[in-house]
Amino acid sequence: MPAFISIEPTNICNLQCPECPTGNKSSIVPKGKMQLELCKTLIPQIKQSVLFANLYFQGEPFVNESIIEIIKLAEDANIPTSISSNAHFITPQNADEIVKSGLTKLIISLDGYNQESYEKYRRNGSFQKVLDGMKAIQEAKKRQKSHFPLVELQCLLFKHTETHTDEIRAIGKLYGADIVAFKTAQFYDAQNIDMLPSNKNSRYSVTNGTLNIKKELKNRCWKMWSSCIIAWNGNVLPCCFDKNHTFAFGSLDSKNLEQIWHSEAYNSFRKTVHTNRKQIKMCQNCSE
Repeated sequence: MPAFISIEPTNICNLQCPECPTGNKSSIVPKGKMQLELCKTLIPQIKQSVLFANLYFQGEPFVNESIIEIIKLAEDANIPTSISSNAHFITPQNADEIVKSGLTKLIISLDGYNQESYEKYRRNGSFQKVLDGMKAIQEAKKRQKSHFPLVELQCLLFKHTETHTDEIRAIGKLYGADIVAFKTAQFYDAQNIDMLPSNKNSRYSVTNGTLNIKKELKNRCWKMWSSCIIAWNGNVLPCCFDKNHTFAFGSLDSKNLEQIWHSEAYNSFRKTVHTNRKQIKMCQNCSE
């Protein structure tokens, strides 16, 4: 059984990030929110094997009104949790609930150093709302004398952010982030090629206007044996690159996770990954 799992509270988001299938509306997956009952069915199936749960995939987790209950279900089963958020729904009114929930780690995306730079990627977003959300969490942690959730301020490296890492680190320090992390960005095509950072901060090389991933694609993937995604509708997916549920090996509506994890279809896919990975389209854009 998987040692790590991602549970998707929702695939709905308030922002329109151009390289996100949810934000740019290229995703063909119906929109919805995970029902609490589905989570109550899932948690007992994984509590003996899962070491850590990410409560995010596509969408903004705090759009789901049951997110606090979902966190508590995992934490009550002794499964540490993390959430990745754009922080627009973190307020002084719900910050105390978030801290009390037992959430282990809160990743806050801040792909900019002021409103102008932030909205280049986080379209329809408010830089100030992110700062206000971080402030609300820190004040709630102080009130409750809690070290958790650990706050990671995360920034994607684009052309407009890669030369401003010192400013972003300073923002993290000012607002009490425990970690400030910088990540390379995933692109799906050359449409937004003008946003690519310098070669050292990019997963890709560019040849005649075509993106090519730098990393050699080898016939192996540790995620096939260690983790999976549970989408909001109960679909079980092999990894976070399967944005359109192309390889949904079953649904928790009709089978339990162990049956799906050990199914013939799942094992056949693992075999393909380990023998001819380049034939799987989503793997061709993978940096793992």
